[in-house]
Amino acid sequence: MSKRSKLLLPSLAIVGLLPFVTVSSVFASDDEERLMMDVFKGYNSLILPLRNDSQPITVRMTLQLVLLINVDEKDQIMHTNVWLTLKWKDFQMAWSPVNYGGIKEFRVSPDKVWLPDIVLFNNADGNYEVSFMSNVIIDYRGNVLWVPPAIYKSSCIIDVEYFPFDEQVCHLVFGSWTYNENEIKMEFEQADSMDLSEYAKSVSSIWDVIDAPASLVNRRSRIEYQLRIRRKTLFYTVVLIIPTVLMAFLSMAVFFLPTDSGEKMTLTISVLLSIVVFLLVVSKILPPTSSTIPLISKYLLLTFVLNIVTITVTVVIINVYHRGPTTHRMPRWVRFVFLKLMPHLLCMKRPSPAINRLAWHAAEGGDSDGLTTLPGVGQFTVPLNVSSAHHPNCPAAGKRDNKMEQKSESAKGEATEEQTEENDRGKAIPLSAEAVRAVDSIEYITEHMRREEKHKTHRDDWKYVAMVIDRFLLYVSQWTFRDKQLQEVFVCPAAGHS
Repeated sequence: MSKRSKLLLPSLAIVGLLPFVTVSSVFASDDEERLMMDVFKGYNSLILPLRNDSQPITVRMTLQLVLLINVDEKDQIMHTNVWLTLKWKDFQMAWSPVNYGGIKEFRVSPDKVWLPDIVLFNNADGNYEVSFMSNVIIDYRGNVLWVPPAIYKSSCIIDVEYFPFDEQVCHLVFGSWTYNENEIKMEFEQADSMDLSEYAKSVSSIWDVIDAPASLVNRRSRIEYQLRIRRKTLFYTVVLIIPTVLMAFLSMAVFFLPTDSGEKMTLTISVLLSIVVFLLVVSKILPPTSSTIPLISKYLLLTFVLNIVTITVTVVIINVYHRGPTTHRMPRWVRFVFLKLMPHLLCMKRPSPAINRLAWHAAEGGDSDGLTTLPGVGQFTVPLNVSSAHHPNCPAAGKRDNKMEQKSESAKGEATEEQTEENDRGKAIPLSAEAVRAVDSIEYITEHMRREEKHKTHRDDWKYVAMVIDRFLLYVSQWTFRDKQLQEVFVCPAAGHS
């Protein structure tokens, strides 16, 4: 046998079997066509298939969640992709498979059979029906199965109290639009909950589905599904929570910033503007509801108010910081509270000032022994031995010191200036005019330096008062913000699941 003959034999065998296969397919198509003609003979798809008017038709329903597309908090709309599974029995669709070539089921267009008008009652976009009219599967017992896919936009009331650590419960209410409970009765096909076996957990979604229970309402004429969802907090924690907490700590840093740097007001106003921006961001995300205020808004509002208080207190602190002895006199209670009591309570220790102890003692009203007052150069207090200290070998210097001492004593009624000068004329050589002017200049400079040192001491006291107020408000703000942050963490029901 040639090679060509070997190749022809299989081809001839296939060609010989083709008529039998075609005839079998024709027989099957004929059986199905005959079945459909017999089943739909005299059938009206507009009539409710009731065998007995006293018994309503039972529609068993299952809702399968495929994808949670979006939850619009601003418009309070939930966007879902679901599959509806509807089963009911049509007594007019029963047949014997033996009479129709063993056919037990067939598929038909949904417009040829009666369909329950099951719609979503809480629809939010006007599309109450399914998005695709799929075929209906009918078996020989009269059981009808219809599984249409649908994309719904349902209304969902958003509770924003614990945003962004919130859980929401969105409802999907299904039922017949035209038939009442005496004509159609709803039942669950399997479990009394939404089927989540085909749910696709999207990584980009900000919601996790926790549970989806269901219940029969309105005398079993409707089915209500409750979709419990929890927000994923990672995005809002990074974008919203952490910046607001850092801003709160930044507003506390104002009290640690030195007043003489001149940046206190700049920092507080910058933080205030940042808080306003975050408040605007939250207002654009959440719905404008008046029933509840979000926790994050409360936190931002508290930070905003405390920042306003910080600005006010900072103005007072700057005013206190720049006070001096020429404009303000420090009361005794201020000196006691802010220079003695509060530094001790706040664990603050003031370094010892490098000033003249005698000048400080005189400023406090102590004894002024060893000091005198010179006329002609103002009422300044200086030691008696200034001239002697500068001219130790000059008798006239001692003479001038004696004159000064006698002038001080004459104020007390002990002697007069003229008597002192007459007694000392023969004992010392008088100074020249230049020497007297030089001694007066030295005395004036010395007293001016002491006066400046005294004024500086008073200014330092006011600065220290401002520093004590800063430290006290720093502790108060730390306690306030920490308490509010702990309250936000422990009050939120979903904070532990974030």
